Amino acid sequence: MLALPEKFHGLADVELRYRQRYVDLFSNLESRAVFVKRAKALKAIRRFFDEREYLEVETPMMQQVAGGAAARPFRTHHNALDLDLFLRIAPSLSQAACGGRVDRVYEINRNFRNEA
Repeated sequence: MLALPEKFHGLADVELRYRQRYVDLFSNLESRAVFVKRAKALKAIRRFFDEREYLEVETPMMQQVAGGAAARPFRTHHNALDLDLFLRIAPSLSQAACGGRVDRVYEINRNFRNEA
């Protein structure tokens, strides 16, 4: 067990804050407030679409073929399948594929755009 950071400064190192998020949330009330606000915003977005009878879908984060935008894709490797894959740039290609006979869908997702 390690001692928690001092109360006055908290976790000053930004890299350490992201790697040890649980310590940051425990010791920094402002970080916790951001998490709570984000959760409430997502809940409101879901409620908005759900009330209008949209269907929430989840599409793959990793794809065998890069596509969807002009950004250079991030590459990764799936160890269990021994496959080189790309992190998705845009969800629209997968959403179009799942739209058969479903006219209203939404997805709250993460995209990985490599535009430097």
